Amino acid sequence: MGRAGIVAAGVFVALMLIALGVEYFGKHPSVPPPIEARDCLTPPPPDETSNAHFARQGGRITPYPKVWKESTAYTTIDVAQGRNLSRYDKFELADPEPKTVAARWHDPVLAQARTFIWEHWRDRKRGYLLLTLSSVDHTSTSHVFIEPDDSRRWRVYWRTVHRREIVDSPTAYSVKWVIPREWDKPGTPFQRVRCPIL
Repeated sequence: MGRAGIVAAGVFVALMLIALGVEYFGKHPSVPPPIEARDCLTPPPPDETSNAHFARQGGRITPYPKVWKESTAYTTIDVAQGRNLSRYDKFELADPEPKTVAARWHDPVLAQARTFIWEHWRDRKRGYLLLTLSSVDHTSTSHVFIEPDDSRRWRVYWRTVHRREIVDSPTAYSVKWVIPREWDKPGTPFQRVRCPIL
C-alpha cells in the first residue's frame, strides 16, 4: 500500500470515529440540553409580567417534587440530571441567618458566589455552586453548573430547589462582571473586563 493509500485509510478511520462519537454522544449526553426560548426573535408584549417573561425565555417550573435537606442545601432526586459531579469543583454556601432583600445589598455570601461563578467562567473550569438563601419566610437552594455543553459551548445552567417546586432558569451562554446597583436594577458593566451577562 502506497503513501496515498495509508493517508486515505487514516482519513477514513478518523471520519468513522467522529461519526461513531457523534452518534454515541447524541444518545448519551453528558449534560442536559439547554433551556431556551422557542422563538427568541419574538418581541415581548408591552404589558409582560416577570412570570410571563420567564416562561417566554424558556424557563420552567416543576411543582411538588420530592425535596429534602442535605446539610444546609435543599435537593431533589437527580438534581444534577446525570452529570458526573466528580468532574466539577464544588462550592457550598449558605446564609447563616434569614435576611431581607435590603440586607442582601452587602451580603458576603453573594459576593463569594459571584466570584466562584466568575472565576470558573473566566478560566473555563467546571464548577458546581450550591447557594442556600433564606428570607424570613422562605428558603431555597440554587444549584448552579458552570460547564461546557455537548457541543463544547460554555454555559451557566441554574436550577433552584424550593420546598414546593424546582425552577429551571433559561441557560446563560455569556457572563459579564458588573458593579451592582439597586436590587431591582441591572448592574453597571465593569469596563476593564471584555468578556461575554449572567
